[in-house]
Amino acid sequence: MPTRLARFPRLALAAAVAAAATAAVAPAHASLIVALDTPAMVAGADTIAVVDVTSVRAAWDARHERIVTTVELIVVESWKGAAAPAARVVVAQPGGTVGDITMTVLGMPRFSAGERALVFLHGPPERAAVVGLAQGKRTMRPDPAGAAGAAGAAGRRWLIGPPQRAGAAFVRTATSGPRVPVFDAVPRPLDEVRAEIRAEIAAHAASGGVR
Repeated sequence: MPTRLARFPRLALAAAVAAAATAAVAPAHASLIVALDTPAMVAGADTIAVVDVTSVRAAWDARHERIVTTVELIVVESWKGAAAPAARVVVAQPGGTVGDITMTVLGMPRFSAGERALVFLHGPPERAAVVGLAQGKRTMRPDPAGAAGAAGAAGRRWLIGPPQRAGAAFVRTATSGPRVPVFDAVPRPLDEVRAEIRAEIAAHAASGGVR
C-alpha cells in the first residue's frame, strides 16, 4: 500500500502549550514532543471531558494537499468547559487514510469509533484540537476488578491508560515538573484521575488562570 509520510515541524495548539509542538528528527523519522505536566495540560485546555468516540472520518482538504481526520465525540462527563454531558464535540486533526494513501503525523493521537477516552481539547467544540498532541487523549477501559465502589462515567468503574506515543519521543524539560502524565506506566482509576484534574482546575481558577 503506498504511503505518504508527512511531518509537521510545528503544531502550536495553544499559547499555553506551545512547547508541545513537534520537531522533525532525522534520520529516525521521529518527533520530539515536550512532556507536559498536569498544570500545563489543564491550563491549555478549554474542554476536559470523558467522551465516547462515535465516528472517525478522513478526507482530503479543499485543495487536495493534505488529509484531515474528523473525529466526532459525545461527552459522558464534563470536567472543564461548556460542553455538557451528551453534547457533541468535533476534533479535526491532520493525517489519516483515504483510499490507498496514508498521511502520518508523528505524535498525533489516534481515535477509534466505539472507544471511550479522556480528552484535553483546545478550541471551539465544533472544531477542537487535542492539547499536547498524543498527551491529550487517554484511552479508557472497564476495570476488571468489577463495579464495587464509586463508579461514575455511566455507572461502572473505569481505568484511564497513559497516552499512546504515536511514533513520537517525549522528553522532559526543567519545567516539566516531577510527575509528567505521559510517563505514567500503568492505568489509573477514573476516580483518582478525576480528583486530580478537578483539584488542578480549581487551583488554576483560584490563581486567576496563571500557573
